[in-house]
Amino acid sequence: MEKLIENCYLRAFEPEDYKITHKWRTDPEMTKLMTGNVFFVSSEREKKWLEEKIFDDRREIYWAICDSETHEMVGMTSLRDIDYRNRKAFIGGMTIGKEHWGKHYAFYATFLALKYAFLELGLNRVSTDYIAEHKVSRHLLVDKLGLSEEGVFRQELYKAGKYHNIVKVAILKDEFLTKFGIEV
Repeated sequence: MEKLIENCYLRAFEPEDYKITHKWRTDPEMTKLMTGNVFFVSSEREKKWLEEKIFDDRREIYWAICDSETHEMVGMTSLRDIDYRNRKAFIGGMTIGKEHWGKHYAFYATFLALKYAFLELGLNRVSTDYIAEHKVSRHLLVDKLGLSEEGVFRQELYKAGKYHNIVKVAILKDEFLTKFGIEV
């Protein structure tokens, strides 16, 4: 079982969080390894986007990741494309502020999001993806959290002047519970 470092918690977005998320979304160093394309986003558009996430949680849930001691927002993540009929979702939007890289926030925040998906929403499968060159994502998702690689989508993303392969990974509820010794 992977050792859990309980260094953060998830909370709902607050209206003023857009100032932080906008900073991250416009930082080229942070966006280069995200699976989405880079867009130029004004602070007003970011504010409107965040407000939409606060008030529309039918098929997606966005969270701020906060440090357990300081309560500072250090990142964000989401559970999207929630499909209650087929009991599955996509975990995405994992962003950690670069001043907080290397502090294991992504690991515990992803653990908390998976735990919520399986134990609170009753889902059976959660998937995500990452750029094949992003070795940190592979280590976190596959090696530490136990997601299984399900395929490589060749040249799926055009970013920074070249095509990138995207690796699709997923974990089932029973695999997650077993990996972390969680009794239900």
